[in-house]
Amino acid sequence: MIQYLIDSDIPIRLACLSTSDWPAVVSLWYVYRGEKFYCATQNTAKIVKYLRCSPKCGFEIAGDRFPYRGIRGYGKASILKDKGEDILRLLVQKYFKGKETSRLYKLLLSEKHLQDEVAIEVAPVSMFEWDYKERMSDSV
Repeated sequence: MIQYLIDSDIPIRLACLSTSDWPAVVSLWYVYRGEKFYCATQNTAKIVKYLRCSPKCGFEIAGDRFPYRGIRGYGKASILKDKGEDILRLLVQKYFKGKETSRLYKLLLSEKHLQDEVAIEVAPVSMFEWDYKERMSDSV
């Protein structure tokens, strides 16, 4: 399970309650370090506002193709103002392999963008994995 979390380039789907108490799901890039998930986003993003109001969240990292495999769980999120740039740099290393000259890469690491970047740290409380490869082997 740990190796899947480290190697996977599938975004994490993060679920929380909005400020109007409706469920919200956001897909974010993540890195898994020290038994926690880390994402980065702008301080003005709605997900930051939601998690500040209620830090309980659910998460899933799973592909959309056969054979279905993934990890699900829930945990507690924290917003880290001083780690945004560091986490974003780890994320662009992970997700931009060989695309360092793209406009998006340059935008994300621009001084203006980095000024408002915060990290989201998710400390899992419960986590489980599933792998339907064997069950679905004749369906692929």
